[in-house]
Amino acid sequence: MQTSGKIIELRQFLAERLPHVRFGLAPAAPAADMLPTGVASLDRTLGGGLTKGAFTELVGTGDGSGSAQVLHALLRRVALDGGFVAVVDGADSLDVDAVEPEVLAHLLWVRCTKSDEAMKAADLLLRDRNFPLIVIDLKLNAVAELRRIQGTMWYRFARLLEQNGSTVLVVTPYPLVSGVTARVQVEARLGLDVLARRPAEVVDGLNFTLLRSTAVTDREEAAG
Repeated sequence: MQTSGKIIELRQFLAERLPHVRFGLAPAAPAADMLPTGVASLDRTLGGGLTKGAFTELVGTGDGSGSAQVLHALLRRVALDGGFVAVVDGADSLDVDAVEPEVLAHLLWVRCTKSDEAMKAADLLLRDRNFPLIVIDLKLNAVAELRRIQGTMWYRFARLLEQNGSTVLVVTPYPLVSGVTARVQVEARLGLDVLARRPAEVVDGLNFTLLRSTAVTDREEAAG
């Protein structure tokens, strides 16, 4: 299907306002600054989790970096908390066979094949305001595609976040997103043996390095 057809279908879907999602929501809990990811070591690195209403970038360099395992852990955590997440899959790479049915029930999977499709889909989701958490997975998109994404696109998204309060995680193969609140790199050397290990065991072995965090700096300044 052409890009325009996919975006039109997504626009029509969002136009229906997802009644089964909205009416199924439990009463909102008191707002907090952070959204836990389901990966304890990542949450510690970020100072509690993803900053709500902001961009966080997860950089996974090379194959077997562990970014896919982080995404699956996040999906499970969101489902466990009774929330919903939209995943904009830039290279149609999400392994839904590895996602439990009860987790899939809390997921909107937007399948794309190119980064420009993913950016258009993310723009629609941010304007729709139905999803408090959006993941834009660009990890497996070609570098040549990613380099064509203009920096102004991220700043436009940031303005939309200010209006709707959504939380966005962008998964990339190298530092890419302008103006992120936090950028963290995940490092691992995962091979085929990962298939025989428990998901919790795999994520416990991931290493995270904080590359940028305006949120942590702000909290330290406030505490000082």
